[in-house]
Amino acid sequence: MTKINLNTSDRLIFVNIKKSYEAMSKPDKASPYYRKTLKECTEKYWRVSNDKAYKATHVLGCDNGIVKCVIEIKQVKIATQPEHKGRKIFEGIEIQQSDYIGLNIREIFNTLANFNTKYYNL
Repeated sequence: MTKINLNTSDRLIFVNIKKSYEAMSKPDKASPYYRKTLKECTEKYWRVSNDKAYKATHVLGCDNGIVKCVIEIKQVKIATQPEHKGRKIFEGIEIQQSDYIGLNIREIFNTLANFNTKYYNL
């Protein structure tokens, strides 16, 4: 098993982008989960407490437990659209060369059952 190197100064939110990633890949533009880019799949629309959202440094989009996208959070917005009202939008810089890309988060968390969001160092 490879050594997991999580930076202890990073405060991470792992999000399950499975549905939006599949809709983007097809592309299924009729799907309510459709996003244009991997970055957009990771940024939008997450049920995260204000406390955790504003403390986090990165949001990591995961598909089947594997990190596909890493965004360094620069700004957190709260969605106002009726279908997403109150959910968080994490805007920032996509880090394509991040050491977290390809990470199997099963090596960090005991279970991924009902995985929507998971937190590290928050």
